[in-house]
Amino acid sequence: MAIDYKKTATELVKELGGDENITNVTHCATRLRFILKDESLVNKDKVAKITGVITTVQAGGQFQVVIGNHVADAYRYVLENVTISEDAAASKGGAKVGWFNKIIDVISSIFAPFLYTLAACGILQGILGILVALSWINVESGTYQILNFISWTAFTFLPVLIAITASKKFGVNTFIAVVIACSLVSPDYIKMVEAGESITFLGLPVQLLSYTSSVIPMILAIWIASYVQTFFEKYLPIVVRNLFTPMFTIMIMVPLTLLVCGPIGNTIGNTIGDIYNGFYSFSPIVAGIVVGGLWQILVIFGVHWGITPVTTGNYNTLGYDTFTGLQASAVFSQAGAAFGVFLKTRDKDMKGVSLSAGVTGLFGITEPAIYGVNLRLKKPMICGCIAGAVGGAIAGLFNSVSWVYNIPGIATLPAYFKEGHLMPFLGFILSIVVSFGLGAMLTYIVGFEENKEETATQTKEDNVALTSSITVVAPLQGEMIDVSEVKDEVFSSRAMGDGVAIIPTANEVYAPFDGTAEVVFETGHAIGLKNKEGIEMLIHIGIDTVNLKGKGFSLHIKQGDKVKQGDLLVTFDRDYIKQEGYDTSVMCIFTNMKEGLRLEKSKDKVVEVATPIFHIHSKEV
Repeated sequence: MAIDYKKTATELVKELGGDENITNVTHCATRLRFILKDESLVNKDKVAKITGVITTVQAGGQFQVVIGNHVADAYRYVLENVTISEDAAASKGGAKVGWFNKIIDVISSIFAPFLYTLAACGILQGILGILVALSWINVESGTYQILNFISWTAFTFLPVLIAITASKKFGVNTFIAVVIACSLVSPDYIKMVEAGESITFLGLPVQLLSYTSSVIPMILAIWIASYVQTFFEKYLPIVVRNLFTPMFTIMIMVPLTLLVCGPIGNTIGNTIGDIYNGFYSFSPIVAGIVVGGLWQILVIFGVHWGITPVTTGNYNTLGYDTFTGLQASAVFSQAGAAFGVFLKTRDKDMKGVSLSAGVTGLFGITEPAIYGVNLRLKKPMICGCIAGAVGGAIAGLFNSVSWVYNIPGIATLPAYFKEGHLMPFLGFILSIVVSFGLGAMLTYIVGFEENKEETATQTKEDNVALTSSITVVAPLQGEMIDVSEVKDEVFSSRAMGDGVAIIPTANEVYAPFDGTAEVVFETGHAIGLKNKEGIEMLIHIGIDTVNLKGKGFSLHIKQGDKVKQGDLLVTFDRDYIKQEGYDTSVMCIFTNMKEGLRLEKSKDKVVEVATPIFHIHSKEV
């Protein structure tokens, strides 16, 4: 049955807290990447159950929703349900993340929009190489020359593509960013580089570097340009702002890039590339084992974008890339493992899912195979990693490389062929065949558990009928109001679920029932509890208090702790929260109230700790 991705998008936006909670959304090959104001508002299990969603990943400061091949369809419909301003990508809202996650977020946001365009040009180069080797096209012909310069265009003007996407990420006027990038690949500047003559700018020596196909220098330039532009927009008189802000930004940033950003970015890129290439030179076989075995683990956590500057840098400096030659084994091994599941399973639904995921994996998109099949069944994922390590070792043994940028898959095989380098290509073919075959064979031999009992348990739990009522007590003292009265549409609309809010008159929050701390945010502003019946409650202290980054909150538990009713969960400073301009209302929301259950709320206006405020009944009781 065809999936209605318009409905998927509508449900996604609702479960992610609505338009008000979504700061930005982008997509890559298989994932919608959301930046949310407050991730504590999201029930991951509910999102994962939406039709069309494969799974969810929280990484790189993003809430990632894995869709698969139809991600572009889902993205288009999501945009119909949210309002994203031009500078939304530059928003500083959302959860606090570390510097590594921020870097991954920047790289993925910049490269994802033009990834397939870059790969398409790379494949065209590979096809031309095969046609030349077979003498099916003459390199002197006009046909070849036109197709050849087309195939190089995306790489020659890569800084311009980066400038466009980076401008959206950092909140820079796109046309200013493009002019900065174009100046570094302009014919006049290229002539200066080729001439090799020493030049200065205001007496400072300029290091004439080629920025064709460069990555990090342009990212640094646009990042700094965001601050330069903001400065002039803030201090220039409004009558001249629109004219002089672009002029001053360009006048400052182009020389600054030539003097500082370019050399520093070039050094950073070369250093990162040298580290990997040094590891590869030490032992291509060991490098193949590591990359082939572990690459898909990075994909699971959504941090695989970190290698992109290395691969693009290798094509620019070496003319080829070894990493992609090893990475392909990891891709084909997981596809093979999914096919192994298809051959082994007796479950009709799993046969359909695993076959579809395996075919998709052969074309380089492994998320459906990973999340929908292999990781879900555990053992196939391990078998795939082992097969990938073996295939990677073979690719390393033959020094297999990719000659042009591509996404590893059967459609991109021409990217690994170059006239005069037959053995590395044959070694590459052998590596992916072994990876695929071994992944399927190991999975079939080792087997896996179908998890039928778990599915049955979940179904039973989803339709649970209580044999007796459950009483839930107040987690803090204060004035109780209905959630519909909360001054935040996400809560008041009951998009997160039904419940109440308590305007606190004390600073302590206690456990309202016996259960488990399923979610504990390090900022202390939100805690998710689950009782033995599987009912979940979100206790959210204040509105938008995630922006306080933990100031004013003291946690007394950690995620996974078992709690008893009355245990102290968190202490907060309501006076400080008010002083910072935030609403102190504490929302007590049931996020997964199942069908067949009825929620009865107390009519009390003022409550003390441990005062019964909810009674949950089965409709059959």
